[in-house]
Amino acid sequence: MLKLIKRQVHGFAYLLLNPSQLKHLILRETRYRFRNKSKRMWVKWQKYDSERAYEALVEALHNTRTRPFNLERIEIISDLIGRLGNGLNILDVGSGDGIIGEHVWKIGNHVIAIDLPTVAIQAHRCQGLLALAGDAEQLSFASNIFDVVLASEILEHLWNPHSFVDEAYRVLKADGHLIISTPEGIDSLRYDAHKYYFTLESLKQMLGARFDLCEVKRLKPAGTATPTIISLFRKSAMPKN
Repeated sequence: MLKLIKRQVHGFAYLLLNPSQLKHLILRETRYRFRNKSKRMWVKWQKYDSERAYEALVEALHNTRTRPFNLERIEIISDLIGRLGNGLNILDVGSGDGIIGEHVWKIGNHVIAIDLPTVAIQAHRCQGLLALAGDAEQLSFASNIFDVVLASEILEHLWNPHSFVDEAYRVLKADGHLIISTPEGIDSLRYDAHKYYFTLESLKQMLGARFDLCEVKRLKPAGTATPTIISLFRKSAMPKN
């Protein structure tokens, strides 16, 4: 009981010393209190949270290009794609600031980056990307046109990840690949912008009917609550029952 009281006191003290975090909690429980009731409200919450996260990075003068965690993730994803070939048509879903897509473009590929409207604007600063606003669960592209769909740190944010998997399967060519990077384990839910958490087993279960697992890499926690899984899947020629 004493430990619980101490944690609560420390929590109140932290909020008093960090008014921006206090404002965030108030908005979360007032304007966005119904965020889990519908996709429309969840997307509004995601737009707010992404704007807040970007502003925090700018204010702190953090450069996402030089953070060790991001550098390692970029290196792994670039290596996975590089071994698939070059001149590939790649869809970067949940592209964020576009830094991963830019690296993938630099190794000789064609990249379309999509994210929420408020986030996609950030990717326009990057070279080589066609940055568009879009819905990961309703991709506005024809079927069978991409060699690779990249979903880096997006699956846990979606209202319905299964809809995204359906769409990724649809837009990928017959021999296409899906790369997913996502936090591993239930501690991912410590971030209030995450709706789901995943493990390698749950990913395999969700994708197993339509994709074959080819390779898995892991990143150790580095300023994050959990390890990160980076997995490469190949589109199955025929969906399994």
